[in-house]
This record gives sequence, C-alpha cells and structure tokens, in this order.
Amino acid sequence: MRIVKKPEERRAEMVAAASKLFVQQGFVRTSVAEIVSAVDVAKGLFYYYFTTKDDMVKAVVEGFCSYLGTVAQEIADGEGTTREKIAAILGHESLRSCFTAPLVNDLCLPQHAALYMDMCDRMYEHLSPALEKIAAQGLEESGRDASQAHRVVSVGLYGLLMTARRGDMSLPGADELAQRLMGAPV
Repeated sequence: MRIVKKPEERRAEMVAAASKLFVQQGFVRTSVAEIVSAVDVAKGLFYYYFTTKDDMVKAVVEGFCSYLGTVAQEIADGEGTTREKIAAILGHESLRSCFTAPLVNDLCLPQHAALYMDMCDRMYEHLSPALEKIAAQGLEESGRDASQAHRVVSVGLYGLLMTARRGDMSLPGADELAQRLMGAPV
C-alpha cells in the first residue's frame, strides 16, 4: 500500500536522503535514481519538487548553512572570548565534516562555480549575523572600532571561502586569519 505524505514532508525526506548521499559520495557521483530509491518514491516525484539535480544541491546546501548558522549564533550568544568563539565555530564537528566531505569537493570543481557561489551566498546569509557579533566583540576587546564588524565579516568570510575554493586554505589557516580579522589577540 502506498504511503501518502504531505508535500513538505516528502520534499524534506528527499533532501535528507540526498544530503546523506552527497556527504558520502558527492553529488557528481550521486544519481537522481539513488536519491528516489533511498526514499522509495518514483523518479517523477523528484522532478515535481526539483527542476534539476542542481536545485537539489542548493536545497542540501541551504540545510547545512541554516544549521551552521544556528550553531554559530548559539556560540556567538554564549560565554567566551572572541578567540574561543571562533575556535568553537571552526572546530564544530558539523562544520568540519560538512566541509571535508565529497559534497564540497564537487562544489569546488570549475564546472560547478555557480553552485559554489550559491553556497558562499548562503553561508554569508546564515553565518554573518553570528560572525558580526563575534567580530564586534573582538574589535572591542582589542580597542578597535566595533562598527566595522560588518565590513570585517563581509570581506573576511568571502575571502576565506574564495581562498578555500582554490585549495589554498586549511582549517587552521582559516582559524588564524579569522582571529586576526576579528581582532582577537593571536
């Protein structure tokens, strides 16, 4: 007997299945057939919710970025120095696992530059409020102008993401650069 579910529930199931597959094997090596098989629905249902596989990639990235934004905000709102907060964000398991996964390796391929830029925009949208709060704290701690937090985060976050895409940035390097940008004593 066929199980009928609400559209938003079915869509969420497909995104969750795709997330798991993309993290394990990347989206390049994941077929639409694998995604629909994982949730036991017809292939046509995939195209009811997503025009292309790229749309699914965007939905998966949105989920990751939204979650990371929530984590970053909890850290920003918590106790600790700027240095401790930056280290907590960059050291958080979900950030480390997400950005060392085949999903991000696929996003870094030249043919997926538009998807990578979409990810950068989503990262900025979800992470910048928390990062601006931390940057303002760091700038204040170092006696600098906290009103520059927005600019520091805008330039710093996009710069880190672009440098990482080229393979020129490690997590320890990102930590050191973030510490310096946000005014934390290094």
